[in-house]
Amino acid sequence: MASISQNQLEKLITSIFTSEELAQHKLQTQKEISPLSIIRISTQFPSLNLAKENMVFLYDQPLGDRNKGFLLTDNNIHLFKGYLPFDDFEKLFDENGELRLPLPNLSDEIKAKIAQLFIAIAEYDPKKDMNINRYGKDKNKNAASAEDNSVPIAISADDKSLTPEQAIEQDLVDLAFMQLLHHEGQKNLGLCKDLDKDKVFKEAIQKMTNDTDVVINNPSAKELLTQDLIKIYQLCTSTENDAITRREQFALAYNFELLVGNGDMSKSIKLSRINDLILNDNFSEKIEKLQTFKIFNVKSQFPDEFLLPTVLARLDHELFTVASAALHRFAEILIKADGKVTEEEEAILKAILEKASKPKKVIPNVKQTEFDEDESLDDVIAELNQLIGLKEIKRNINTLINFLKIQKIREEKGLKTAKKSLHSVFMGPPGTGKTTIARLTAKIFKNLGILKKGHLVETDRAGLVAGYIGQTANKTDEVIKTALDGVLFIDEAYGLARGGGDKKDFGSEAIETLLKRMEDYRERLVVIVAGYPDEMETFINSNPGLKSRFNRYFYFDHYNPEELLGIFKLFARKGDFHLSEDAEEKVLYIFEDLYKQRNPFFGNARVARNLFERCIELQANRLISVAPLTKEILMTLEEPDIPPIKETVKKILVFDQQKAKEKKAQEFDPSSAMKALKGMMNPDAVEEEEEPPAPAAPPSETAPVAKEEEK
Repeated sequence: MASISQNQLEKLITSIFTSEELAQHKLQTQKEISPLSIIRISTQFPSLNLAKENMVFLYDQPLGDRNKGFLLTDNNIHLFKGYLPFDDFEKLFDENGELRLPLPNLSDEIKAKIAQLFIAIAEYDPKKDMNINRYGKDKNKNAASAEDNSVPIAISADDKSLTPEQAIEQDLVDLAFMQLLHHEGQKNLGLCKDLDKDKVFKEAIQKMTNDTDVVINNPSAKELLTQDLIKIYQLCTSTENDAITRREQFALAYNFELLVGNGDMSKSIKLSRINDLILNDNFSEKIEKLQTFKIFNVKSQFPDEFLLPTVLARLDHELFTVASAALHRFAEILIKADGKVTEEEEAILKAILEKASKPKKVIPNVKQTEFDEDESLDDVIAELNQLIGLKEIKRNINTLINFLKIQKIREEKGLKTAKKSLHSVFMGPPGTGKTTIARLTAKIFKNLGILKKGHLVETDRAGLVAGYIGQTANKTDEVIKTALDGVLFIDEAYGLARGGGDKKDFGSEAIETLLKRMEDYRERLVVIVAGYPDEMETFINSNPGLKSRFNRYFYFDHYNPEELLGIFKLFARKGDFHLSEDAEEKVLYIFEDLYKQRNPFFGNARVARNLFERCIELQANRLISVAPLTKEILMTLEEPDIPPIKETVKKILVFDQQKAKEKKAQEFDPSSAMKALKGMMNPDAVEEEEEPPAPAAPPSETAPVAKEEEK
């Protein structure tokens, strides 16, 4: 028979079977065979030589260490009891031409198609007779035989004689390496077994993988650990100078099979067969696919963290240290698999140890934003310049960038540099982009090499101050540590000093802790405090330490009407909307009136967002009776979709006044407190206070022209 290529075999298969038939009857082509199956199949079909054969078609019927199905390669068909080369396919049929293979769980129709495939393979050579009883036999043409099922890989017939040095040099698996993997694997299995007995742990990982409290997918510790090992493999093999070794690949495959496939290759497969496996080109391809494997998606604020340590740290679990050490040991096995450790690999090991032993925690009232490694300094500057308004802020940030660049160049040339503090005060009303600028500033510092991570940690008084004596320092410390090598952004920071000079207020404890840590971590931490201008001035002046450490001030002004309109249109574009000319004019009138009557609590961009959301609600009410609905109709906001000008302005301003009252009520007034205390001791001693005057009514609203007033 003439030789037949793998590509031609695959064409034969797809011409005979439909994709539905393949999926329904567990018939797998080479693309569908999972990395895990390759290892198991190597055991269940003993005659398979992965170093010389490529798997093409599998009927998978595993039964313990046997397989009742068959495996078709580009040279042979393999069964549990042996194999047949293509030239011997006549032995698959009896005297009547019926297929001898039992093929359990398949219909007669599928069995007939399998027989058709085998005959087509055999008859591929047109010179052969169509009668299957007259097939010629030329076993010398077969690429692999039972007698010669090995590969010249310089490995001794006695697997144990391959020394670790020889194995590293030839990039093969030796007995010592296998014993190491087995030893660590058994420890990992024991860890997972203990964790899966823990009801609290099981409930915790269930909530990570499912939105209900009912265990529907029964996740296990082995699954979390497997995903962590895959992540470690990716980190350890990400070095630019060193190629990925077969020993590293096998270490991942071994652990994957042990934890997910419940099979221990150190007990079931000979070293010679394992080395056959890893020498096959398809093995590397399968490992590449395995890296994308996810047993389940995990809901996490920190997608780059290791799963198992994160869960155990959150639970304050006694096995946290054991799990962290297991991940670090696996990283060491991978890094040292080629017999050497570079400086880059040492840094990777340290980073993995840090991440495994100190996972990030979700802290109440604290938000953490990770730095995107793909963003360059030019990308960040472009994003800054595209922001609407903030002209003075942009100028100040660009000046700071230029200053830092020059200082870096001076340092490189051995010149003295000006060591200026980067801690900053952002002053301005709400909704003016303070948090956005803080996030961009963190990215800038990262790209300039000032901060290692460049992440942003956002919090306020609630995130730093505890409710009991002695707890605030620890709570503040925890937040600061999450911000190390990044930027800590404290919104409404004046709330920390609302007790005035009262040392009993826990806010003062948070300030003292913050000041100390700013000094301790002056090379690893940038702090930005933000809030209303008057309050922030009072806050900075409340403590000499604050005044000395914060010397950069950025003032964020209210957006003008045109800028607010631009922000509104930006929200519209992001939502696949645009404004008609009349609608845009009406929105501008609303912003002009709001700007004229604004107070310090005016919400700026937040007002624009809320107004946009109101407009799309009104559009939905208008369109519900319109037919037909075209794409253009759905995307266009018309003048009736914009709420009435006077009514809208009045509602927004009343809301701002209410916020002002609430803020005033939250402020601590020492004199009022003393009067209240005296009243409790002696009611007659309290002087009657005058009722505070009512807030002034906003200026009367005037529309540009009568026509617009009707809108």
